[in-house]
Amino acid sequence: MAELFSNLGIDGRLLLAQAVNFLLVLWLLNKFVFKKVLSHLEERRNKIEQGLELTERANREIERIDEARHRELEKARTEAEKILADARSSATAKEKAALAVVRAEAEKVLLKAKKEASREKGDAVQAAKNEIQQIAVLMAERVLSRSVTKEDQDRAAKEVVEYLEKNYAAR
Repeated sequence: MAELFSNLGIDGRLLLAQAVNFLLVLWLLNKFVFKKVLSHLEERRNKIEQGLELTERANREIERIDEARHRELEKARTEAEKILADARSSATAKEKAALAVVRAEAEKVLLKAKKEASREKGDAVQAAKNEIQQIAVLMAERVLSRSVTKEDQDRAAKEVVEYLEKNYAAR
């Protein structure tokens, strides 16, 4: 083997010295550098895991809050629809009540108008009767050319009114 190393140009003592140096550097690096680097990497890995765990927890909390918000919005929407339905039914009821009041008032006005018309008709008929009585008396005075007494006037007026009612009131 020495011949092989010599043909390749490798010095055994130098190789041994390099191997010892390599092992010494490896031991020093392991003792002072690798442990610190590995502990630093382990700390970093732990911080990253904690960050991921916190992120996952925050995402779950966001989902929970979003679900709660969605439930509250749905509840508010349902409540708003109920309030709107109540308002509509209340408005409909108030409209019906107002319509009933207006109808009652219209009926009162119509009844009052009918009574007023009936009263005015009665007044007009009475005025016409009085006027007819006066005309009948005047005509009778002229025809008879004499003065008619109050009793004659009343009797003649009564006969004229009865005649007019009998012949014209039925129409």
